[in-house]
Amino acid sequence: MNGDHSKLARKWLENSSKFQLDGLALQGMRIDRVEKGLIRCGLVIPDHLSDGEGNWNVGAISVLIDDMAAGAVFSCCAGNLATVDFTMSFYSAVKVDEEVEIEANVVGQKGNLVAVVIDIKKKGNGEKVATGKQWMHTTPFKSSQSGKSKL
Repeated sequence: MNGDHSKLARKWLENSSKFQLDGLALQGMRIDRVEKGLIRCGLVIPDHLSDGEGNWNVGAISVLIDDMAAGAVFSCCAGNLATVDFTMSFYSAVKVDEEVEIEANVVGQKGNLVAVVIDIKKKGNGEKVATGKQWMHTTPFKSSQSGKSKL
């Protein structure tokens, strides 16, 4: 893994809540811990993320899993990221106003591909809500070439 970019990853996660889709899914998220290859957060499920039955909407869970994976990967491999494989398993429903704990862990790297696992559990009883497994491709940021002409 390339280095420790956990401070940048935290800032990226905090700023993601300002974007329209990400902002809806991450609104109210509490970032508890960010370190190289690991992010832990908590979230009380807000009403605007519920489905017709008062459960946490699976689309919102998907966005949160993708953002958490990107943050964890960015914490050790800062650069441009692209999701190349994304699987999720759902185990139990979460109602509005329930609290969940989210943990994203980088579990491996092969070249520019990084694997991350995201676990979501209910706070208190630890019941598993969902698991995401994701492979992301990383491309280092290119250095600025300002002032150089291509002519």
